[in-house]
Amino acid sequence: MANITPEACNVDSDLDSVLPPSLYAVVFVVGLPANLLALWAAWLQVQKGKELGVYLLNLSLSDLLLICALPPWTDYYLRRDVWGYGPGACRLFGFIFYTNLYVGAAFLSCVSADRYLAVAHPLRFPGARPIRSATAVSALVWVLELAANAPPLFRDAITRDRYNHTFCYESYPLSGKGDALANVGRVVAGFLLPWGIMLLCYAGLLRALRGSASCERREKRRVRRLALGLPCVALLCYGPYHALLLLRSLVFLIGGGSVAAGESCALEEQLFPAYHASLAMATLNCLADPALYCLACPGARGEVAKAIGRVVAWAMGKDRSGWRERGFDVRGGGGEEVGMVEMGERGGSSIV
Repeated sequence: MANITPEACNVDSDLDSVLPPSLYAVVFVVGLPANLLALWAAWLQVQKGKELGVYLLNLSLSDLLLICALPPWTDYYLRRDVWGYGPGACRLFGFIFYTNLYVGAAFLSCVSADRYLAVAHPLRFPGARPIRSATAVSALVWVLELAANAPPLFRDAITRDRYNHTFCYESYPLSGKGDALANVGRVVAGFLLPWGIMLLCYAGLLRALRGSASCERREKRRVRRLALGLPCVALLCYGPYHALLLLRSLVFLIGGGSVAAGESCALEEQLFPAYHASLAMATLNCLADPALYCLACPGARGEVAKAIGRVVAWAMGKDRSGWRERGFDVRGGGGEEVGMVEMGERGGSSIV
């Protein structure tokens, strides 16, 4: 176990044992089945040779890994910031949790870029979108994110202070200038860069849609909503945490690399409840991803609706033909196949 830090900020919050565990419980209970369905729907898209399915599959896999790391973190907050599973488990679950936050953001930007190329340049960049290219890009994302988040695996990730906290993957104040600089790098490369890509792709999609006379108004509206939902969800889920992380790190660096003494701990103590709440809010992205990029796409939505219809029919002892006779179409959406999944695959003449 790590040595007790003599100079530590007196951070504590009654909110820690209420808000983060509650959010994590919701994300686990709702997000686990939702992302399993999304993973299955994405796999069906991959089997059909659709490159978007590759990014959706990796996005769902990343969300599932993060969700599976939530139970020990829930217990951590219920204990009021006392990690009780040892240093090895701290490194493992901390690595899974924080790495997949950034993996998720990276794949959201990949989805956005893929949809931009499909709509704005369906013929100009044909080699950029085959399923093999999507697989290579996905592998590169995993390698880069795993490498960037690996350093804490090789050092003590537990910090004990004189206020009976046993922090995992965090310390108050920051443990050194190296950690502060690494945090700034995470904010820039892990959040601002992917978010900037999403915004640029959204702007490009708007220009392409304005110049397209062959797309129906309803189809354009659907594309705009999904494309805008991407940066909005990323900003709402990831933005608050990274804003507070950047503030803490910059104050630490500007203060000469120490905020442990006297009044300089005031910022850490004031930000602590909001900082932990914002970190818990970041996991809500695991709920938004299936809705935005699998369940909202008619191709995937139809498959999911079919699976849910079968389960409901089985649970109620009804066969599928009985459901159809009573007007319930288990295919979902009445067989509608227009959506972003196949957008641009017919030379941009229709948005699907």
